Amino acid sequence: MVKKNKKLLIFFTIIFLPAFIVTSPDWLKINGITPCWPVILLLPFSLHNSPWKAGIASILLGIFIDSFTISNVSYIPSLFVLSLIWSQYGLHNKKIELFLNIGLMAILGTAFIALSIWLQKIILYSVLRDNWFHSWSLYVLISEVIITGLVAPFFSSWLLLTYKKN
Repeated sequence: MVKKNKKLLIFFTIIFLPAFIVTSPDWLKINGITPCWPVILLLPFSLHNSPWKAGIASILLGIFIDSFTISNVSYIPSLFVLSLIWSQYGLHNKKIELFLNIGLMAILGTAFIALSIWLQKIILYSVLRDNWFHSWSLYVLISEVIITGLVAPFFSSWLLLTYKKN
């Protein structure tokens, strides 16, 4: 029964990820910017599993998220690094029940991903090298970090508790 519940949880997580990305409700947006759903879903999985499982999950999640984008930048490197860091943290610190710890890890993870995407765009597109500071990039980074920091403790802690029960 436990194995069936775990498979059901993974199935619904995989099904609802594209729904969250594409049709994020308006009350979960700051001026049209949605939370970083890959961070919200990868954080509890990485904290609960070993580094190699978290690494494989991050690569698959990165491929899935990259299939929604048209540009040459990728989520895979930053998600892979975050999954390894979070899984090491989860192995050494088994008590991650504090609500704000999950929010802080999500904030730092979202900032890392946003800066990674920004850096990849600067390196790939020579037009951005001349004007590397863009107000829109900073606005998107700050808005995404804020909304992810507010949403992640609820969703990620719920997923983490569900993983621990199963």
